[in-house]
Amino acid sequence: MKTNLLMLSLLAGLFALNLPVVHAETDSDSGIVRKEKKAKKAKRSKKDSAKEETTEEAEEESVVASILKQNTYFNQSTPNFKADYFIFLKSASWCGPCNAEMPKVARAYEQMKASGRVELILMSHDQTQEAAEKFLQKYNATFPGMMRGSQYPDMPKSRGIPSAAILKADGTVITSGHGAIIQSWKEHTIGKYAIIDDSGEPLVGKALKKIKLLQGKASANADFYIYFYQPTINEESLALLAQEAKDMKKAKFECIYINGDDSATNVQKTLRKNKLKVAAALKKTAGVSELPGIGALGSQETVTVVTKSGTVVTEGRAELLGEWKDIAEANKK
Repeated sequence: MKTNLLMLSLLAGLFALNLPVVHAETDSDSGIVRKEKKAKKAKRSKKDSAKEETTEEAEEESVVASILKQNTYFNQSTPNFKADYFIFLKSASWCGPCNAEMPKVARAYEQMKASGRVELILMSHDQTQEAAEKFLQKYNATFPGMMRGSQYPDMPKSRGIPSAAILKADGTVITSGHGAIIQSWKEHTIGKYAIIDDSGEPLVGKALKKIKLLQGKASANADFYIYFYQPTINEESLALLAQEAKDMKKAKFECIYINGDDSATNVQKTLRKNKLKVAAALKKTAGVSELPGIGALGSQETVTVVTKSGTVVTEGRAELLGEWKDIAEANKK
């Protein structure tokens, strides 16, 4: 009773002084209020997040993707709708040239898929879905396929098959023509010298340590390696290498000269004559044929450019020695 009277007196005093009265909550009441506020905040956050995701998806969807989403794909392979480039291939199982092209197309697609930026779609000219499915299965082709009557972007009309068209995601046609243009897909899309699916492991450097070189030393930490193979000595090509060799070294491009049929003495003499201090080896030297990414060393002079892990960037004739700066530019970090 005395306690209650004391509390009433205190409250009366507070009102008299116009001071704010704080209403006390029990621990359980306070906990309920906090939980309710937290639940409301989480609900609002979830709604905002969902709204942002929907907005982002709408912004990211390209012209080509929005058209392709209207289709069904007979081999249960869904296109990469977020690709920057789309390649459309018209082909059929009954077409001889189409069958000749398909193994190369299937291999090219694996790199396209690994890049994450390029999608290839078959526009089948077969009469039945079953025939179209078997055609892709025959070549282990994993790209999406659609039948006639499907929705697709505007592109130039083709004369016969196989034919292909390469488009940007906004629907701009980059090029079109015979299906063989698919073999140049990198040049038309992400760049001729773009590197795909490289592990970054210094496998070439490790392999070079095991090879007995005729002359020079090869860095185990270069960014790129150039295998320059000559079946027999060609001093004109060596002169081209001599022009580039010093700058290559500075830019972390390591050149390995490989000779096929000449004697060790003759190779060393010729390299000295041309003032070439590059690492050199004979084709028959143990370990040379096992260099990561080296390919076949046959009767043709070849230049192969690989990453430190042995991923092939490009391969061609000696003229390619003058393009190493383009490769460096295309793969700037």
